[in-house]
Amino acid sequence: MNTAELEQPIYSVAQVREIERRAIQDLGLPGYTLMTRAATAALRKLRAQWPRAQRIRMVCGAGNNAGDGYVLARLAKTVGLDVRVGYLCDPTKLQGDAQTAYAEAQSAGVVMTPFNARVCADAEVIVDALLGTGLQRLVIDAWADAIAVMNAAAAPILALDIPSGLHADSGAVLGAAVRADLTESHASARRLSSAAEMIDHAADLFSEFGGIVHDNERRWRVFRTRVQDYATTLQAQSDAM
Repeated sequence: MNTAELEQPIYSVAQVREIERRAIQDLGLPGYTLMTRAATAALRKLRAQWPRAQRIRMVCGAGNNAGDGYVLARLAKTVGLDVRVGYLCDPTKLQGDAQTAYAEAQSAGVVMTPFNARVCADAEVIVDALLGTGLQRLVIDAWADAIAVMNAAAAPILALDIPSGLHADSGAVLGAAVRADLTESHASARRLSSAAEMIDHAADLFSEFGGIVHDNERRWRVFRTRVQDYATTLQAQSDAM
């Protein structure tokens, strides 16, 4: 990883969520739209990084991190890639945007099965959509087993938002963590990107700021200015501590 690429605003999980909330509020963008745009950016990066890869195997957990994975699975199938999803949580029990993502992937004909080691056996790229930035507990049991399977596979790993098993604010490994070759981060470099364990577990890091693009230049300028103001406030608060 080129550490110079990490010289950008670094936010905690709570701060990133506030920025995302402001994106929805100020730009009027639904959360699912942000999820879709982030997945679109991830797919673009995946194809640029591994242009010959056809067999994409997704490992999905719960919550919006799984939702990101289901959206990416649908988009990858749409462009003709061989996509399969192995899930650790019953996708019919997902809620909100994640449930929408699953339903649309199902409608698109994405093959989905409960996770087992065979899911990754023929992968040319593995996508880690297992655990997101809200992780606060040790990774154990089936979750740790899934991480071990991904790490043992010959295929490179693209992690969505964060390599599963890392604490998003400290970068600490919570029992077990995915050793990602590439990590897609939804909103600038998170605080953990400066941690040694993040560098070890995410060989590259890129950000599309939640997939927000310039749909409307005036609205984008307003949003960008408000985020910059918010970042300035955060820095002032940090300096005062």
